Amino acid sequence: MDLLTFLSENQGLVVTLSSGFLLPIVLVWLNNRYNLKGKREEIKLQNDQQQKDLIKNQEKAVYGSLSKILFDVQQLYVSLSGSCVDKNCINDALSKFDNSIVKYHEEISDNMLYMSSSIIDDIYTFYGKISELKIHLKEFNDTANFEMAHVAVYFYSTELATILINLQDRILQKRLDIKIEFDRTQQEMMKYCCGKRPPEGLISKYQELEKRLDLKSTSTGKIKVPISISQK
Repeated sequence: MDLLTFLSENQGLVVTLSSGFLLPIVLVWLNNRYNLKGKREEIKLQNDQQQKDLIKNQEKAVYGSLSKILFDVQQLYVSLSGSCVDKNCINDALSKFDNSIVKYHEEISDNMLYMSSSIIDDIYTFYGKISELKIHLKEFNDTANFEMAHVAVYFYSTELATILINLQDRILQKRLDIKIEFDRTQQEMMKYCCGKRPPEGLISKYQELEKRLDLKSTSTGKIKVPISISQK
């Protein structure tokens, strides 16, 4: 009896032997394939979480640095308030301000890689306002309008605070995984970080000097003079 005849006459035996031999191999292959797929999914989830954590840490670092710059703007306001009567006052205050905020520049630039376009726009708008403020102060210094220095800082601080609130809002809107209490109406107090609104006489003079010296904002035109809390 040849092999083909034997196989044809004993099909049941062939199926039994084949099943006993092939089934374990198939089961092992399926199990390995399932485990490999699961491992790949686990690695993907880990990478996604690491990416999210990286972005979260970068956003936290950027927001923290910009907040510290706003605190330095407060200190600049204090330095320019009261008895600022000569060029040394503004020059010295600006020098201290520059020396203080320079340490935040590198941290901000190092953490912008994964920022969204809207957040990057907020960052550059913030820095643009800082530059405009410094130009205003230098112009007031050159024209001996020293008493206008703290008025400029006051109004620019409100714009910087608004940008910071917007940036914070953008960041927190993405934090769907955690519940954070954020109320823009309560955050509005940040706009008045420099304290009491300047007297109306100084504000009027400031606005006139803006027109005469052609001190224009590069983004929104003339500086908007905010309504004081008591006027709302």
